[in-house]
Amino acid sequence: MNYKSSTVETALLLLRELLKYPVVNKENNSGLLMRIQQDPEVLGLWQEVLEPTFGVTLLKAGDQYYLSTGIEESIFSYTNEELRNELGVGNNTELYTCSFIVLTLLAVFFNSDDTTGPSREFITLTDLERQITQNFEALAKREDIEELENRSRVNLAEPARFWLDLSVKKPGAVHDKRTISRWGYLLKTLDFLEEHQLVRVIQERQVFPQQRLSSQVAHYYNHRDHKNMILELIMGEGDEEDAAD
Repeated sequence: MNYKSSTVETALLLLRELLKYPVVNKENNSGLLMRIQQDPEVLGLWQEVLEPTFGVTLLKAGDQYYLSTGIEESIFSYTNEELRNELGVGNNTELYTCSFIVLTLLAVFFNSDDTTGPSREFITLTDLERQITQNFEALAKREDIEELENRSRVNLAEPARFWLDLSVKKPGAVHDKRTISRWGYLLKTLDFLEEHQLVRVIQERQVFPQQRLSSQVAHYYNHRDHKNMILELIMGEGDEEDAAD
């Protein structure tokens, strides 16, 4: 299909803005959104040319646009080294522990087949820590954990041992995020997600899902095969109904 030069220009402007900012909406670029609304071929050009060429997906939620590079290879398509640097962790065991925190958070917020929206408004850090610990305990007891690791290509045994050996908090610590504790890894991971506008953390007590997280979930997590594998990884039994109890 041949596109007008104005259509190509608008599509490339959207790509440029999404490479600079995590979201494009009326608040930060109302003029660009108006151009997209007035030229429906812009989104067609994205689907036919830009997405397959650059290996990205344009996500739309209301009047907001996000850029997704998929999360099948690593969280948000970072390399392991890049993720370690972003999270401030030193090895892959710590990294996989943080990844498990993210997967548990997804299961907590998006445990319904009826909608891609969150099934609850928020979760406290205390409840999240308890859920992660229960899930790791269930994994540690599995006799087929090696088989599960082979099928999912995810290291599970080492992060489970690592997490279960940690104290919940370091007594007397002024900054929990800097400690080698369950609370420390929770806060590191949530800071990373908040920086990408996926969650909002209130006073290190409550975690709220953001619209961008729902868009990412609609693109990946609610694919049933993906969802079942994630739930099996974190629950140890693959039982969806118990994912957020």
